Amino acid sequence: MRLLGIVLLLFICLLAASCTSEYKECLEEAKVLRERFLIVEESNFLMPTGELTAEMKRIESEIHFLANVSGNEELFLNEIKRY
Repeated sequence: MRLLGIVLLLFICLLAASCTSEYKECLEEAKVLRERFLIVEESNFLMPTGELTAEMKRIESEIHFLANVSGNEELFLNEIKRY
């Protein structure tokens, strides 16, 4: 019985650590996408094209997908905006 409790506690700790790292991975990916968005946005401002506008929408969509996957969309998007 005691061994089962230890194994269960270890599993829960492992699961919690896994979720945290996945959130951080999504956050880092979104930060890279945010940088790309800002570059494309600046290019679109200097010389607007439909392709750049479509790229901006695609990047925004990917960021929102990552925010949704993160589990806390509002916090995630606020962290990205502060970056």
